[in-house]
Amino acid sequence: MSERLDFVYGERDDFKDIFRIAKTTDWDETLNDIQRYLRNPHHKYILLVNPEGVIIAITLTVTYGDVGFIGHVIVEPEMQGMGIGQEIMIEATNYLLYNGCKTIKLDAVQKARTLYERVGYKFELNSLRFYLDISTEEKQALFKEKRMKFTKEFPLHNVKEDDLAEILEADEEMFGCSREGLLKLLFEEFSEYAFITRDTNDFLAGYSFGVVENKTLRIRAGLSDSLQTTINLIDAAIITALETDEIEGVSIGMAENSKWGIKAMDALGFAKTGYSLRMYTGEKTEATNNPSYFAIGHPAKG
Repeated sequence: MSERLDFVYGERDDFKDIFRIAKTTDWDETLNDIQRYLRNPHHKYILLVNPEGVIIAITLTVTYGDVGFIGHVIVEPEMQGMGIGQEIMIEATNYLLYNGCKTIKLDAVQKARTLYERVGYKFELNSLRFYLDISTEEKQALFKEKRMKFTKEFPLHNVKEDDLAEILEADEEMFGCSREGLLKLLFEEFSEYAFITRDTNDFLAGYSFGVVENKTLRIRAGLSDSLQTTINLIDAAIITALETDEIEGVSIGMAENSKWGIKAMDALGFAKTGYSLRMYTGEKTEATNNPSYFAIGHPAKG
């Protein structure tokens, strides 16, 4: 890599330039996503800039105590093939190690696997993506027909401020590290798509957090102790979106070992649209891999 290129940390004012780089991919990042990452104290963008100060590559690092994550390893198309991806990966990995992370994880597209392996990352499991097309009245009717087969297992309601402490405690135990910054931001911005349910003994049975952007409902975090509860939580978010927002589809990502998620996808008519490779370096940990999660997506995004 040329010595004339410099690494800098992203600031909130950089969100439009970061988004410009992100849009060179076919990922579904939105401008609001970028702004949300920049507001999260656990997140840090590392940017590679040329002598004119123009950003030519980005990566997103996340520190959650002993566990760190890397996302958005993106190089401007005309700068690819010059070793920049490897250099920015090394920079991000060193940054997380310096900040106390003993394990670092990421989701890789298949074509980039060798890049990550060269800098010490190993395959862990597949991260799956699913999509439900509800862009027409006919497709919405088909979904509603499927959902009618499932009654509510336990009472379900929108997450309230008083519920957050219980959710955050359970999430830290199951996820393997604290995601307080992320989940609080999702709650503050999209409380209408945050749901919680408890069993007959008043024990937490499940919760989910979603966002609606660009006519898509995305379930960003979800945990459940049964198939029925998983379906109920997903259903509640979709029905809310159909009643309050103009949406055309629903997207959910989860690890391949999800105990209830994949079964719920089949029951509600979701189609598998792709997958990525969850990889790690450092100490092996089960963080992010708890099978009770039915929605998690890229670990850097929750």
